Amino acid sequence: MKRTYIADLKPDDPVSDVFRVVEARLAPYRDESKGQYMHLLLADRTGQAEARLWQGAEEVAGRLSPGDVVRVEGRAKLYQDRIRLRIDSLEPAGELLSGMAELLGPPVADVAEALRMIHGAISRVSQPPLQDLLASFFEDSDLLLALSLAPAERPGELLARIAELVELAAPLSTVSPELDTDLLLAAILLHDIGAVQAVPGGNGAKAVAWLGVPALSDQLLTERLSHRPDFPAGLAVELRHCILAVANPATARSREARVLVCMRQLQMALH
Repeated sequence: MKRTYIADLKPDDPVSDVFRVVEARLAPYRDESKGQYMHLLLADRTGQAEARLWQGAEEVAGRLSPGDVVRVEGRAKLYQDRIRLRIDSLEPAGELLSGMAELLGPPVADVAEALRMIHGAISRVSQPPLQDLLASFFEDSDLLLALSLAPAERPGELLARIAELVELAAPLSTVSPELDTDLLLAAILLHDIGAVQAVPGGNGAKAVAWLGVPALSDQLLTERLSHRPDFPAGLAVELRHCILAVANPATARSREARVLVCMRQLQMALH
């Protein structure tokens, strides 16, 4: 259980607890011959605080990234009317995902309402292979927890964006009867799930930055499909194509992929 919250820290308070890394970078001492120290910005659900690691900074820098969860030993100090942490030691925390809510801000969206809409949409999917596949994702408690915590700076926003696209897609079946609405819905629900890799406590922040969310979503989808040998091969290709086309709209060949790309563009324009 977390004991020390940033908002409660007072000068000279001892600190021994876990925090989320928002920023971590090396900076030179004024006397550059002394090497480098580490400048950090740490956070929990109550706020953020600057921190300094003076000893062993270069060694720690190689294994620390924004989004990591770390266990900190040190002391709170008053610097220019703000609390700053002087860190004596810092180690990866390896905290369970279930404890991550303590390190994030309050949800910015109604997660329960978003999930109600998503589950309702899944129940209306008429193709059994797709309904079974979607249920395997959205009945996975660990995945749902990760989705509800994403993105780290605005927990709940990811699910809210997905639910918003589900709502936008609802009238399209009457506009275009040729549209495979089951396939489109599945693509809407799955195209952004790769973002859970960047949830604090995971190791995917670099993967999200370097590979992109659609590629990671496709990876998660492919893993689930590997356990479903009877899933229609052609349908799997179409679903994967929709997801990957999000990263490169010019490659969108199917009607459903083009619609998903356009819906995302509309969503971004509205926000």
